[in-house]
Amino acid sequence: MRDAREDTSQIAFSTGGDLPHGSFNFPPDKMLRVGVVSNPYSGGNQKGLGTVRNILNRHPNPLHREAQTLADTVEVLEEFDRNEINLVVINGGDGTIQTVLTAMFFYKPFRRMPLLALLCAGTDSIIARDAGIRGSRDCGLSKLLNWVNTGNGKWGIVRRPIMKVDISSHQRPLYGMIFGGAVIYQAIEFCRQNIHTMGLHGELAPGLTLAKYMLGVVRKDSKYRRTAPMTIRLDQRSCLEDDFLLVLITTVERLFLGLRPFWGTENAPLHVTLIHAWPEHLINVLSLLACGKASRYRIPENGYFSYNAGEVRLRVTGGFALDGELHLPASSNENIIITDGGQASFLRL
Repeated sequence: MRDAREDTSQIAFSTGGDLPHGSFNFPPDKMLRVGVVSNPYSGGNQKGLGTVRNILNRHPNPLHREAQTLADTVEVLEEFDRNEINLVVINGGDGTIQTVLTAMFFYKPFRRMPLLALLCAGTDSIIARDAGIRGSRDCGLSKLLNWVNTGNGKWGIVRRPIMKVDISSHQRPLYGMIFGGAVIYQAIEFCRQNIHTMGLHGELAPGLTLAKYMLGVVRKDSKYRRTAPMTIRLDQRSCLEDDFLLVLITTVERLFLGLRPFWGTENAPLHVTLIHAWPEHLINVLSLLACGKASRYRIPENGYFSYNAGEVRLRVTGGFALDGELHLPASSNENIIITDGGQASFLRL
């Protein structure tokens, strides 16, 4: 097995040499020990884990465990720590990643924080496509294990802030990377009920959902333009109290299809994008946004707001989503505080 060292940049690629020593949390002279945690109920695993097991059996040493709940996950990660696992492979979707991050950052089962590797094994796998292993679940796992054993391949490490999400009705915080409200909550519901049921997954599913909602909004179809009243405070700025069409808070650097719908310039970890209920020039802004281009109309005066924050406080009255998992408020005024919960390092291959 090869010996891995830490890189000191946001992302540094190599053709096989060791990462230079930096702040990585396991000793630079220590061999990579791999632990794989699989959620058998994730979208990409519902046909079974037989192929995953066959791939793992062809390689020495990986420790493979299944976990479905947060309690399961904590138990698995504690076992990984006892076995000095320093590369944790997450075989699941965005919701599984959230569960693992919550287990790691809240329960702290590791004496030294491991490197993470994300497989595209969910229904949409938005987080893994930003910070994970490229390719399908099986190709990604094979490529990863080959790299661990031979060092062959182009690789790098990316770091992402992890959001700590305190919800007033929850006993403990959740840790994740993508929070969405208003139309995002509605779009995820629509995608599950109408797109996933057609057998469409991956980036195509949210892409089709986006196209459907853009068309509905442009046609002023109320079914696709349901807004949500919220009170939002970013850092120490004045509260924004209004009906919003879209609320997005994230620490990823790309969404599905390479979209980057945030343009704040502040040096802070949370990308926040808000669109008010009745924005001006919506067709122009959405069409250019889908193409990855900026619009001169994308300004606060027209109802578009993007800001990088260190803390976001929300009072919500409707549903919201965290890493694709849907939540309904426990009361008519659920309070949510989102802050920087720490950083995680992810292997890219």
